[in-house]
Amino acid sequence: HLAIDLKELNMDIMTTANNHTLDKGFDGLSSTLNYLDEAGIKHTGTARSKEEQDEILFMDLNGIKTAFLAYTYGTNGIPVPNGKEFCVNKIDKELILEQINKAKEEGAQLIVASMHWGVEYQTVENKSQDELAEFLIKNDVKVILGSHPHVLQPMKYLEVESEDGSKKDGLVIFSQGNFFSNQ
Repeated sequence: HLAIDLKELNMDIMTTANNHTLDKGFDGLSSTLNYLDEAGIKHTGTARSKEEQDEILFMDLNGIKTAFLAYTYGTNGIPVPNGKEFCVNKIDKELILEQINKAKEEGAQLIVASMHWGVEYQTVENKSQDELAEFLIKNDVKVILGSHPHVLQPMKYLEVESEDGSKKDGLVIFSQGNFFSNQ
């Protein structure tokens, strides 16, 4: 019912890559995606197959072809099932770069990355978040939406220098806090 309620509240997209992705195993992950599909909510960050992981999620935002990507730092020590490494997008620069390049090849005019990262309850980002934000922006991500710390962290407009010396910029919200929670 939560998926139906979220759709009725006009939620169109969900990022599902987070540290609780595998709490109920691969079956729970698949069930979640099935319920989102039934409710008509698009999703990215977890997948039931390699083909699904390789598919870039696009939305038209006021005429702007926007790609949505999502990654998590881990799964609370729950191992990703053998042969199902595709099921959750972990923060891996090779995977991230592969998906960014695919999004650009498919005509993305704007790339948004949701990053499940950082340290819970810390109100400032850490060095790892700063480095990943720069990496993402250098590779043409324009908006970074952070989650995991459960509290707000800074929002910054970053300008970075790419490998060829050109300047690239983007907006990063290191942590958006909680949408809703029992904490």
